[in-house]
Amino acid sequence: MLYELIGKKEKKWATIPYDEYQLRIQRAKALLEKHKIDAMILFSPTSWWYYGGWTDVAQMHNWVWRSCMIISQQHQPVLVGHGAFAWQTALTTYIEDVRFWNETETGKLLGEVILGKRPDDDFWKLLQDTLKDLNLHNGVLGIEKGTEIDTYLSFEEYDSLTDRLPEAKIVGADKVIWEQRSIKTPYEIDTIREGCKRACRVLKRAFETIKPGVNEMDVHRAFWKACADEGLLGTPNMSTWLCWSSNAAEQGGVFRWITGPVDRIIQEGDMGISDCGPSYKGYQMDFQRTFYVGEPPQKEIDLNKMAVEAEQATIDALKPGLTVGDAYKASREALQKLDPMQDHIINFVGHSMGFANHEPPWIIEAEPTVVQEGMCFCVEVGAWDLEMQLVGAMPEDIVLVTKNGNENLTGDFPRDLWVAK
Repeated sequence: MLYELIGKKEKKWATIPYDEYQLRIQRAKALLEKHKIDAMILFSPTSWWYYGGWTDVAQMHNWVWRSCMIISQQHQPVLVGHGAFAWQTALTTYIEDVRFWNETETGKLLGEVILGKRPDDDFWKLLQDTLKDLNLHNGVLGIEKGTEIDTYLSFEEYDSLTDRLPEAKIVGADKVIWEQRSIKTPYEIDTIREGCKRACRVLKRAFETIKPGVNEMDVHRAFWKACADEGLLGTPNMSTWLCWSSNAAEQGGVFRWITGPVDRIIQEGDMGISDCGPSYKGYQMDFQRTFYVGEPPQKEIDLNKMAVEAEQATIDALKPGLTVGDAYKASREALQKLDPMQDHIINFVGHSMGFANHEPPWIIEAEPTVVQEGMCFCVEVGAWDLEMQLVGAMPEDIVLVTKNGNENLTGDFPRDLWVAK
């Protein structure tokens, strides 16, 4: 009944436009045909969000709410999900073929009222019956198997797939997913560009609170308040922003890196880095800036300048026709030209971004992927104090590859060393 009462194409709270939804599904169908895969069974909420415009906002990642989405060459998308997602999917997604299950008798009764039918009582049985109904039970079925997508399935459930689907051939769907997601659509580009503008304003407001006597926790509170004010509350409602302060005289030294906020009073002579950022309509921003509290020593200023120059050389190498590996080589050459003693302390100098703040392809030396218009990279290159008395710098920017070059989407926030007084 719920689905009969709500229009199929006119969704009041749709997360993506109908035309964008159709574009993504048609593109997925074409790539499935290219890679000779009959259908994808998607278990990741990120994949549901990208292809279907719905997700598990409560992050209920266990068997009790097991769900999936099926995209095939010959059929329109199918949602096989727990009845708890009935409202979410009916109000936000354009998927018309929805099949629910519930694990309790109460859930079945609720299904009679909400859906106008009694749902199945077991996810795997419903999935098996759905695949048979679509004549996919003996086909080539792709699932998210690679290292770049986190799914809700346990290892045991993955191991049992061949037993549950004995007539099917199970393969990886990641090559289809990333071939599509690595090149952004015009809608995605507009969304990411707007998200970056808002993220730069948010970071500026947070950095303006950094000064002697302020608790590091308060800087994070300012960041989150600014996110709320800027409307950066898109679902999945998550952010990975980090901002830490430290100095050489305390435990951890200047490299208190990738840590959450702590109850620490900022003092003159502190330095630090902010990393990652907020999310906007599901797209996660990832960019870095460096700050110093008080009058910075010239060496810290020089290290920041060196890092910015090497980062820019890397950005300049991200042009259509070159390989991603070429950008890595450009970063190393630029950095060591400025200081032969410098080198990368991690094995990459950037990565793609989108519904996760780290997506492939990674900017590593051996990456053969050809740079294409519409790709979006987070470029990060560091220059460090080899004596470990200063933090150095690792500027990072979100860069869109254009027809003739690229565009720095986070350029609204200067890469100069932020001096807090």
